[in-house]
Amino acid sequence: MPVVPALLAGLVQAAGFFWDSLFGLIFGFLISAIVQVLLTPESMERYLGPNLRGVLYGIGFGIISSACSYGAAAAARGFYRSGADVRAVLAFLISSTNMNVAILILFWSLLGWRFAFAEFFGGVVIIAIVVTGFSLVFSKDRLRAPAALAGENEDDGCCRHQGDASPVHRRLGDARTWRAIADTALADVRMLRTEILIGYLIAGYAAALIPPGWLSAALHAVGGVPVVGYVLLLIVGVLIAVATFVCSMGNVPIARYLANAGIPLGANTSFIYGDLLILPLVAIYRKSFPPAITWAFVGLFFAGALIAGAIMERVVGSGAGIAAMGSMAINDRFTLISNVVGIVAAACVAIVARRASFTPT
Repeated sequence: MPVVPALLAGLVQAAGFFWDSLFGLIFGFLISAIVQVLLTPESMERYLGPNLRGVLYGIGFGIISSACSYGAAAAARGFYRSGADVRAVLAFLISSTNMNVAILILFWSLLGWRFAFAEFFGGVVIIAIVVTGFSLVFSKDRLRAPAALAGENEDDGCCRHQGDASPVHRRLGDARTWRAIADTALADVRMLRTEILIGYLIAGYAAALIPPGWLSAALHAVGGVPVVGYVLLLIVGVLIAVATFVCSMGNVPIARYLANAGIPLGANTSFIYGDLLILPLVAIYRKSFPPAITWAFVGLFFAGALIAGAIMERVVGSGAGIAAMGSMAINDRFTLISNVVGIVAAACVAIVARRASFTPT
């Protein structure tokens, strides 16, 4: 492929991936900012505390929030630095990209109920493995953000409402609160923009320059290795996700392609799960969590993705006809509507925040 067309093709693909996940980015950063401004460490202890209820709250928040890996990582960072238990935070991170309502609707519509089932309950398996691993490896004190990290948001000029005991709904009616939310969201975007930009560009160029048949041929060849072929297939599924740098929403058309190519459901779902291990996201984790927490999560999640893929294939099955293909137009309509809602929400926050700038204190 000539150089100039290749450069343009990569940029077009990167822009497409950005558009597909824009709503997730917007709501991810907004959720993170709202948490950092409104919720105290005591509130995070109540909702995302060091117990099973905290993990269940994290799962629930993920199911109804961002379906974009980058937006979810930004929100998880805000939760952790606001005092949440890291197990609940990671449960949120995993559920927001694997169990989220939006992505489940897309998988059901484009690949059928079996893939949606595997996506959801595979996420449950991974969360169980990660949470159990962290409970066994780390003491309770190490599962909370150090005081220095938890206090960062109070010292960064983003006007957390310290000492304000008024109800959350009342503070949300104050334009100054939305100014603080906007400032916090912009600060997070500035901090993480390099990792996000690199992620989209690499994903775009990988999609534009790697021949479509390569993924299918590589996975079929690996699966044909005697004795250990299936295990290697699961591992390569995750590694391909890491190499392609595609986030959750961008994985839907790739998973559809792999299903059409006859890739077993276990390897396909392990590929889908692996989007949380792409290198730009790992770089974000390193900025958000202590090193031991980051690398423990990477290791446990990798193992969990393999185990979940194998279990889901055993439960759901695999082979010809396992995927029920729907129209990709559904994906396009859903993305357009979601992005319009996200852009309007961001514009409303910006307008209210700007009003607060001209309001005497």
